Amino acid sequence: MAAASATSITSNLPLFRSLLSDWSAKQPPPKGFTTTTEEISEVFDKRLSDKASGLYETGKDVLVTFRTRPPLEDEAAEKFKAVVDSEEGQEVQVQEKVEFCEGITLASAEPGVFVAHVPSVKWNGPTLQHKSFDSDLAFGPQIDNEEVYKRTVVANDLLALVLSGGISCILAYGQTGSGKTFTMEGLEHRIARDLFAVAAVMGRRFAEAEGVEDHDIFEFGVTFLELLGKHASDLVEPPEGVDARGEPIRKEVPIQEDKAGDVRPRLISTSVRSSAELEDLINNSLAHRRTSATARNATSSRSHAILTIRVKNKLLPYAEEGQLILVDLAGSERYEDSKAHDKQRMDESRENNKSLMNLKDCVRAKAKMAAEEGFVHIPWRMNKLTMLLKPIFDIEARQHSKTLIIAHVSPHIQDSVHSVNTLSYASPFKTAPPKPRGPAPYDAKDPRTWSHAQTVSWLKDEFTKRVKLRRQAEWKVKSERAAKEGKKLKPLDSDEPVDTHVDVDKLCPGDMTAKNFAKMYTTEFIERCLQAARKDEKPLPQSQTTVVKSISTEVAGQMYYLVITAKTRTRNAIMKSRKKLAVVDTYGEFKRTAGSRTSNVLWTGEAPLTKYNYGKYTDEELNMAQLQYRSTWNQVLWAAEKKAKEEGGDVAEAVSKAAEEMMEKWKAEGGRVMLKFPEEEIAEAKADTGYKKWDEHVEEAMVRADNNKVDSQWARENAIREMVDDYRKKKASQRDGGASNSV
Repeated sequence: MAAASATSITSNLPLFRSLLSDWSAKQPPPKGFTTTTEEISEVFDKRLSDKASGLYETGKDVLVTFRTRPPLEDEAAEKFKAVVDSEEGQEVQVQEKVEFCEGITLASAEPGVFVAHVPSVKWNGPTLQHKSFDSDLAFGPQIDNEEVYKRTVVANDLLALVLSGGISCILAYGQTGSGKTFTMEGLEHRIARDLFAVAAVMGRRFAEAEGVEDHDIFEFGVTFLELLGKHASDLVEPPEGVDARGEPIRKEVPIQEDKAGDVRPRLISTSVRSSAELEDLINNSLAHRRTSATARNATSSRSHAILTIRVKNKLLPYAEEGQLILVDLAGSERYEDSKAHDKQRMDESRENNKSLMNLKDCVRAKAKMAAEEGFVHIPWRMNKLTMLLKPIFDIEARQHSKTLIIAHVSPHIQDSVHSVNTLSYASPFKTAPPKPRGPAPYDAKDPRTWSHAQTVSWLKDEFTKRVKLRRQAEWKVKSERAAKEGKKLKPLDSDEPVDTHVDVDKLCPGDMTAKNFAKMYTTEFIERCLQAARKDEKPLPQSQTTVVKSISTEVAGQMYYLVITAKTRTRNAIMKSRKKLAVVDTYGEFKRTAGSRTSNVLWTGEAPLTKYNYGKYTDEELNMAQLQYRSTWNQVLWAAEKKAKEEGGDVAEAVSKAAEEMMEKWKAEGGRVMLKFPEEEIAEAKADTGYKKWDEHVEEAMVRADNNKVDSQWARENAIREMVDDYRKKKASQRDGGASNSV
């Protein structure tokens, strides 16, 4: 059965109306909503005012709704222009007076069911297919924006969730001209209207619980971003001018992750204190959004618009920020909708469709996580749009989140094929409520899991350790200098208390944890350390300032290192939870070849280290040895392979033997080489190399290892080994030079 063409639909409208009428006569009356909007408002108000109740209701992570709009005046006549082919093969537009023909029927409002009527052609002529799609809610053409707002935002406590430190996301998706922007602007203005009223009630509850008088405890920061193709810009900032095409010129905003894993574009964050201020900001920003005419819509939105409202609780300054993310997606377009575009618009349309497909993959994977155990990959890094939505897709996120998807479809039968695509896109997102996730268990090597007390304890130990190492390095330099003068210094007392310079209790007040520090830039951490080092309001002496800066840089680097390696371990653990491919069930088990040194074993779903068997050594030992010898390792193995081929010998045996010789050499040299260097010597080498240069070298090695899928801890140790070796050679050279001079 083939889909009907535009010409066929137009010429057979009377038949399709008749078929639709016959089908409708056999259907039961559509089901309505289970509650009224008044009941929804009453329940919400009661929950807000009831101190014993929760501030928001838990439920489904992903809520799917459908919406169709009423037909516009004279829209049917424009949409159903009869297209006939002339004898010369040219298309001629023939204007006809055409009445509206329904392409979507609401079968049930709650749970939502839309039926799409798709014209098609069978062997015996035109016919009409009726395809049903399920959702959580469905809104017919008679439903206004106020009811949509109450049944989605209010009924699901999206505002209360944000004010409680969670994440609410609303996505409007659909064909160009289906009403997405109308819905989103309606929701944005109603959220602006109610957000501060809900915040006042919840603020009163929080303040009374804390025993404070000030009920104004929330701070609101707003950003508005436009993503046009691959280019992001700030809608709050007015354009710098227009180009030759009349397009506004805006500064591009980079979209990337920071070292803590957050995606925060450098946008103007505007603080708002009232509904009027938020409403004005939304109106001014929307005026900057780019639109253009398409075959479906004279003012179609060409870009994705992302409004983000961040909420900070002043009583809990170190808690996670709540986020309300409203996304008005660019209209999805078929070839027929965009064939009149120029090259630039075609490229934009292509990028928009790619981002929408990637968004679909991410939302489907998120929905799948609720139903399946083990690893589910969410490809949010594949596109800038999904990177911006990382808070709702990150598998490591612990904030509770809810995502509302409103799929919009045109009411016309002419658009029913595209409507089917839209409903097919959104319907699979409908899932069961997820299993609850508690806080991450404590891990001594993962700062993100530390409590306030654990963070304070680690900071005190780390600052003390750094000061002692610094004092030891300084004492050794003085001792060597004194020895040259024939003097001898008093040995250091390792148990003697030291001044860490930084008041850790002042640095980490209240409920602040390592997770808050991990999100800071190094300069911000150093600045806080300098403030915590002040005994009074007087500035620190220059010498003490230098010491605090140096030590705090090392502490920050160690914390960031722990966070990065913990994220890598978590990611690897999740990846290993994937179900392995049962190759043995498909191909049978491979047999080991007698007398061969090659390793023919069952594939476990993980890439083997190499194609050769290295016998008794573990992957960890092999990786560590390769890191130590670097290019030498490959050169030795390649030479063995080449020689065996030239002499006609067993290549696998020759390579394995060469590798075993390298491993024996590595073990004879001490194996994990870091064990050879005491911390005092590392501190001396670091002071001699320069702290900045040292940290940069270690960080580059870790990044390189992460890119090559090698444990970054090994890379870090190897980088330190290299620099300590260089330091030893330098000291030996200085000693030799001194001896020569004395002679």
